[in-house]
Amino acid sequence: MRRHRIFGAFVAAAALFGASGMAAAEFPEQTIRMIIPWKPGGGTDAIGRGLQPAFEEAAGESLIIDNISGAGTVSGTLQMLKAKPDGYTILMNGSTDVAAPLTFKDDLPYTLDDMRFVGGFFFSPTWVISHADRGYSDLNDFLEAAQQSGGVTLGVAGSAGAQMIMAASIKGVTGYDITLVPYSGGADLKKAILGNQVDAGVIHAPVMLGDAKGGVINVLGAGGSLGALTWEEARGKPTLQDVGIDVEVGVTRGVFAPKDTPDEVIARLEQILEQAAKSDHFAEFGQGFGFAPTWIPAADFEAQVKGELEAFKQIKADHIDGS
Repeated sequence: MRRHRIFGAFVAAAALFGASGMAAAEFPEQTIRMIIPWKPGGGTDAIGRGLQPAFEEAAGESLIIDNISGAGTVSGTLQMLKAKPDGYTILMNGSTDVAAPLTFKDDLPYTLDDMRFVGGFFFSPTWVISHADRGYSDLNDFLEAAQQSGGVTLGVAGSAGAQMIMAASIKGVTGYDITLVPYSGGADLKKAILGNQVDAGVIHAPVMLGDAKGGVINVLGAGGSLGALTWEEARGKPTLQDVGIDVEVGVTRGVFAPKDTPDEVIARLEQILEQAAKSDHFAEFGQGFGFAPTWIPAADFEAQVKGELEAFKQIKADHIDGS
């Protein structure tokens, strides 16, 4: 009887494994929900919607986008983490925007180990821009104004994000009188810059590229090289390192899934995302948006995000906690 029960358990386990493998092989069989933890209208939202048609073609199923903003992307992230781990609810966000809340908030109910990494597909540096009426041509002009005019304002798309890390680095390293003004996301920061309500703003490139081409705003510089920008006129703008601030800040948009999502489903999602990222349709989107898409496999993307988190913690300790 004991041998029979063991054999029966083995058969049941094999049947369960076979069913799981078959389900993974057939994934997806229904609409996939992709949470974007920002309001509509920002850069991450635009990239997600640019990816949507290519993702649907690669998956053979519909992809719906669900904007769940709040708490510096934490609200949307929690929605993803609490979802059934079957691959049908995923998160799309920037690498540094995933790392930043974990940098600023010690009491979050999750860590990077509570999520699966599917892959990264779109990189861009974070840049500093201002309304053209301010008269700044580059970062040197802005820093000179901060040093001589008795203070300037620098808007950021959130109080606990990658943009805040970059803005705090600018303020902390220079020691100039720079007031940081946090908004509730990229869409609100865009409105403030267009309304000339702040001296400059920090946001992920190439958001507001159309306004730059139209002469409404000026690109002052970035947290990394703009050499890959499709608009040649801004490619030579200085980086933070060019003006003596030894910090690099950029963002890779990527896809994440709940921790217990099966390996087979993650592998299939990675395959779908890679195909979408390398598609002609998404390449066309990137050309219009400002940067060519990229592709970073799941394991490399995970290592990148974890490395960014450690770098952010050091920057926070140096330029925010110690200020």
